[in-house]
Amino acid sequence: MSRRALAVVGALFLVAGLWWAFSSSDDSAPLGVQTAVENTDDADSPKLPRQLVETVRPGALAGFVKANGQGVARARISLKATVPMTVESLDDGAFRVEGVPGEPVFLAASAGALASDVLGPFVIEPGKTIDGLVLELKPTVTLDGVVRDVVTRAPIPRAVISWSGGTTQTNALGAFQLPAPKSQIWLDVGAKGFLPRTEWVSLELARAGGRLDLALSPVSAIEGQVMEQGTPRAGVSVWAELTEGVRRGERSPIVLSNARGEFRIECSEGLRRVMAVTPAGVTFSGPEVRIAVGETHKGVVLELGDLGLVSGTVRKDGAPFSTASLTLVNAFTEDSVSTTTALLDGRFSFNAVPVGRYLVQVRHGAFSTIAGPFDHRDDGQPWNIEVTAGKVLSGRVEPAVGGVRVRWRSGDWSGPSSETVSAADGTFTFEGVPAAQVLLDAEGPDGAATATAKPGDQVVLRLERGKALVRVIDDSGAAVADAVVLARSDETGAVRKYVLMAPDGVFQIDLPKGRWIVLAEVSGRGRTGGQLVTIAGAPVDITLRLTATDPVHGRVVDRTSKLPIQNARIRAESAMGKVSVTTDARGEFTLPPQPKQVQLIVGREGYEAQGFYLPARPDASNLVVELQPAPNKPFQDDAPRFEGVGMTLRPDPTRISVQVVNEGSPAERAGVRAGDVIVTIDGAPAGADLQNVVSRIRGPAGTAVRIGFEREGRPLELVLRRKSLLMSYW
Repeated sequence: MSRRALAVVGALFLVAGLWWAFSSSDDSAPLGVQTAVENTDDADSPKLPRQLVETVRPGALAGFVKANGQGVARARISLKATVPMTVESLDDGAFRVEGVPGEPVFLAASAGALASDVLGPFVIEPGKTIDGLVLELKPTVTLDGVVRDVVTRAPIPRAVISWSGGTTQTNALGAFQLPAPKSQIWLDVGAKGFLPRTEWVSLELARAGGRLDLALSPVSAIEGQVMEQGTPRAGVSVWAELTEGVRRGERSPIVLSNARGEFRIECSEGLRRVMAVTPAGVTFSGPEVRIAVGETHKGVVLELGDLGLVSGTVRKDGAPFSTASLTLVNAFTEDSVSTTTALLDGRFSFNAVPVGRYLVQVRHGAFSTIAGPFDHRDDGQPWNIEVTAGKVLSGRVEPAVGGVRVRWRSGDWSGPSSETVSAADGTFTFEGVPAAQVLLDAEGPDGAATATAKPGDQVVLRLERGKALVRVIDDSGAAVADAVVLARSDETGAVRKYVLMAPDGVFQIDLPKGRWIVLAEVSGRGRTGGQLVTIAGAPVDITLRLTATDPVHGRVVDRTSKLPIQNARIRAESAMGKVSVTTDARGEFTLPPQPKQVQLIVGREGYEAQGFYLPARPDASNLVVELQPAPNKPFQDDAPRFEGVGMTLRPDPTRISVQVVNEGSPAERAGVRAGDVIVTIDGAPAGADLQNVVSRIRGPAGTAVRIGFEREGRPLELVLRRKSLLMSYW
């Protein structure tokens, strides 16, 4: 289909009052202590904005504020939503909050030294009222805290903190104090020049109110222009998404391009992909850019590439697969692009698809499989998708209850996960499952379970809930209150991530029973080592200690003139991740504290880049880096990309084994572990030639490779689907 024809199709989607919104994992999370998500790239939470094409009538929340059973007059009632609201209770304690949006919202009340627990989340149907709510006021505890710069660790004065009880500011030392219930609260924290944060804070385990150390990131920004065949495009929704690290998938707020197609995205530092959705609902994956701390990265061009019609037929075991649901998945990024439904004769079409390579998820009831890859060149060639019934994987959850979410995943899968819910007797069934081992995960009111299985196995997922108390401390032994905890099953490879904030650095997390490797990452301060623990009946105590780090200050100068170089980029790479900063007008820079073993890459366009390990420099606390001029020399700011499965391999004289499994990779999703020995590749012996093994495992994104492993003396075969990955040297 031509672009002009697509413009006509797009016009049909333009509706007055169009709104775009992201789903927020923070707002929809279980309240308070933890937000746990499986660490995947598969878009379990939507990667695309939701399109609302009709006016939504707001709802209302109503009830009473009470203390010791009596109504409390003039209490402050706070509604936590995208746009917060406050009202006061009447003389008898009654309250009513009107205009509540149809999104997850939370409610709390306060009066003097009393405060209620937070209720929610509530999602109100349009025009409806949730009545009969009771906000019971209880004595508060005093929460002390300090707000710091994540890079320099310096306190931030006059930062604004809002919570259910009101608003306060930090003093000249960055400190604040507020009354809070001995349960959970939310904090909205902001300061000039820094990105705002909204965080849930758990107070149950803190001594009294406890002490909270909270870091803000300097504002980084991406500035650019949306273009379509040389013409600026206005009204395009643009955002930036992190593509590496434990916060992979985190999205910036959405912005709209102006009349000149220009946009400015404010975000934190890191490797980010610029994404866009046109008013017609067409999604584009733009360029990846590495943003330095506090940097404004200019000149990004997001080109709305050629669009075309994709059509074809889908057949199952030779017959039209009528009413099957088809999801288009970008083979390189695993982003979902579009969804359609097959007609009765199996015909399907996607009306506006950017040129590229895609996979197609095919679903119908309990059946789900993946087909492709297909190259879309806008050449009118039909896609004829043939799928087979495949294998059946059945099982049950115990206790036998209905409504338990069960999903399977493997390295062969791509895009949104395949999931179902258990029937009333606890049974579940998946069809179309590959013959290789897959990872099962279940979550319900009675707990969670994870297991590996193959079609034909008798699968029983026993829902149990084990608890762990996690203490995060720095190298001096001081508590760390703000962390991301990762847990990886040593038995199945399942990965869970918990975004946590609690005074005194004591967190409580829930994990399925079994052996887990647990570690923590703290923004700007690095990672702890992993600790192997066994989750059983009694709560397990885990102490995670951050690696000792040192601040890194320095200056970059021209080797010939000795003059300072502004906007030179310094990238630090270590086992704790990557971070970039740029030099100021004096050529000076400050990196967040770094571990002892760290590689620095220093460069700028027009100069020869330098790379060195920090311990090799005796003046590591105050570096002077001289760059050799090289006119017209570009600066490669990041490691190259490759198309593979995400394993770092270790050669031995007689075999090749897995040394590191990259986060977010197909290998991690399939449950590959460090130490696994590669025995076969696509059915042929692997051998011990590292380059040969690597070349056979790598291949075009979207294609699959079958790898036979040996694990602790037992054979294991996995099918892994390749994707685009960033080279890692650590």
